[in-house]
Amino acid sequence: MASLKNIVGGELKGYTELLQDARQEALNRMIDQAKQLGANAVVNVRFSTSSVAQGAAELYVYGTAVRLG
Repeated sequence: MASLKNIVGGELKGYTELLQDARQEALNRMIDQAKQLGANAVVNVRFSTSSVAQGAAELYVYGTAVRLG
């Protein structure tokens, strides 16, 4: 079904939800790592994705952990 959607267009809702969950998980992990470093904020946050295989993608988030105030 995904191949057909690629040809004719349209959103794959299940894939969209999976990517949203992956973004949230990556963000949560980044926040946890920042807390372990003693930071209370993360600035300049960026998300990136790339294809690692047909039908598979990798998503990561990065930023700079800082201590404010």
